[in-house]
Amino acid sequence: MTFANLTQKRIVVTGSSSGIGRAIGLECARAGADVVISYRGSKDRASAVAKEVHELGQTATVIQVDIANSESRAAFAQQCFETGTVDAIVNNAGADLLTGALKNADFTTKLRTLLDVDVTGTIELSRTFGEHFQIQGRGSIITIGWDQSDRGMEGNSGELFAAAKNAVMGFTRSLSVSLAPAVRVNCIAPGWIKTAWGEETSDYWQRRVMDETPLKRWGLPEDIANMARFLLSEEASYITGQVINVNGGAVR
Repeated sequence: MTFANLTQKRIVVTGSSSGIGRAIGLECARAGADVVISYRGSKDRASAVAKEVHELGQTATVIQVDIANSESRAAFAQQCFETGTVDAIVNNAGADLLTGALKNADFTTKLRTLLDVDVTGTIELSRTFGEHFQIQGRGSIITIGWDQSDRGMEGNSGELFAAAKNAVMGFTRSLSVSLAPAVRVNCIAPGWIKTAWGEETSDYWQRRVMDETPLKRWGLPEDIANMARFLLSEEASYITGQVINVNGGAVR
């Protein structure tokens, strides 16, 4: 058996038109899975990812969703179920507070957005798909946390992300108990991953990442995707309720 083989699985990856979500979607396709690609605003980017999935020999379904909106989430889930069997969901979609339109928003606006997208969106989609997986007798759910949530980081961003991602991490542990034994639920907690913010951030943050990371490099979206591939596979069939740091060994 090929390591972490996902052949004949169909996996939903939210927020998969760019960054970590794109990397997860493509890694699932490389492992033999068909993929549901979701996007909020850029259909062109989502379609480009779908094209890459097709080039890897797998089927891609592109569906628009506003994770912050309950009606949109419900419609998204229904479309996923109506267009084919679903074996797993990776709840990767998250609010971009560092490089997007919210970069200069006030603290309260950022908090409300994080709670709507990262917390409520993750919780409701996980529960919806979890109920579906229980009925079909199998399934896997992955959520996305943050490695510094439970040890703290200074500043507005640290406070905001710690509040949201600690909620996601705690929810993941509890949902895993609720859905066992048919459904596995795990959380990946990334460290310093070089997405858009990492590409453009200041020399101070570049040095800080090196200082705080024993492996002395930024993580890549592909590092998170590799862990997701493993957790979604049968090789991880005895792993549930875990929050797994992918952070180059950082402990501070």
